[in-house]
Amino acid sequence: MKNTFLLLLTIGLLAACGRSEKTQEAQTPSKADSVATATPKPKDCKTVVDADKLGKSDVYQESGKSIKVTLTLAQDTSSTETSGGCYFNNTITVLATKKSGSQLFKRTLLKDDLLYFIKSDEVVERSVLKTVTYKPTFNGQRYINLVMRVVDPISQKTADYTLFMNYFGEIVKVK
Repeated sequence: MKNTFLLLLTIGLLAACGRSEKTQEAQTPSKADSVATATPKPKDCKTVVDADKLGKSDVYQESGKSIKVTLTLAQDTSSTETSGGCYFNNTITVLATKKSGSQLFKRTLLKDDLLYFIKSDEVVERSVLKTVTYKPTFNGQRYINLVMRVVDPISQKTADYTLFMNYFGEIVKVK
C-alpha cells in the first residue's frame, strides 16, 4: 500500500514539474527573439595578416622526433580596439601527429593564452597575433617549441614569445 502511494506521488510530482518546464519553454522564444535582434552587427575590422596565409597549413617534421606538427592560422571572431580602428585577432591550430598517422593532440591557441605565463600583459593585450612558426630543437626532448609573433597594429612593433608545449598540448613555459 505504501509503495503504490509513493509511486503515485512520484508520478504526480514528475508530471507537475514537466508542465512547468514546458510553460517556461513556451515563454522563452519571445525573449530569445528580442535578444537575438538586439545583438550588434560585426564591425568592419582590418587584418594584419594577408588573406592568402589564413587557412593555409604549414607542416613541420624533425628527423630526430617521431612527430609531425601542422600549424594553421585562422581569423578569430574577436577583435582588438585601437585608436586607429579595430583589428581582427587570429588563432593558430596546432595538430601533432605521430609518424603512424595517429593524432597526439589538437589545440587552438590565442594570443590571450600568453597572459597566463608572462609578467607584463600590456603588449599582448594591445597586439594581434601575426604568425606562429615551429622552432626545431634537434634533440630527443618531448617538447614542441613554437614562436608566436604578435604585432601592435598602430606602431607595427613586434614581440616574439617562445612556447614550450608537451606532447599532450599543454603549454609548459613561455619565454
